[in-house]
Amino acid sequence: MQNKNKLLENKLLYKKLNSSIENNKSHYASVAVLFIDEKEILFIKRSENMPTHKGHIAFPGGKKEEEDLSIVHTAVREATEELLIPDSFITPFGYIDSVDTVEYKFEVFPILCLLKNKPKKFNKNEVQKVLYASVDELKDENNWIYRGRYTGDWIFHIDNEILWGATAKMIRNILNLNLGLDYESVTHP
Repeated sequence: MQNKNKLLENKLLYKKLNSSIENNKSHYASVAVLFIDEKEILFIKRSENMPTHKGHIAFPGGKKEEEDLSIVHTAVREATEELLIPDSFITPFGYIDSVDTVEYKFEVFPILCLLKNKPKKFNKNEVQKVLYASVDELKDENNWIYRGRYTGDWIFHIDNEILWGATAKMIRNILNLNLGLDYESVTHP
């Protein structure tokens, strides 16, 4: 597993897990950014039954629950619940700074993890489908499209679905993509 982390370090921008990631906040969410064999990242399409972000492409994750011991624990718990996998399949190794969700004023903490095996099923109450995107394709700036509905509105297509919003921003941060074009430069050349 150590050799794998060395390869990931060359492709990703993240901080190693340490005690500074532990959080005493009561109002936050965590997501698990799951890497499979260092080649792919797992995404979910959220169920239409969910109270927020219905049908969005996202990472497994959700709000802190009372029994959660840490931000990392929240991310792993949520991933196991949504993907119906044991927590032993998930090895957290890093994180990036939190991202605020504009719509719900929520601080979301992305936790980077290695995933031992692809899930064979998922919780259909929370997830419509599981999607995978190649790290190399995500890292290729030519595969991102500037949609321009708001500043930083870059999208990426995964199996006829659109990755956008906070999840797309997290991926761009993790992959250290600075696409450079935003609403300001489009409307005021």
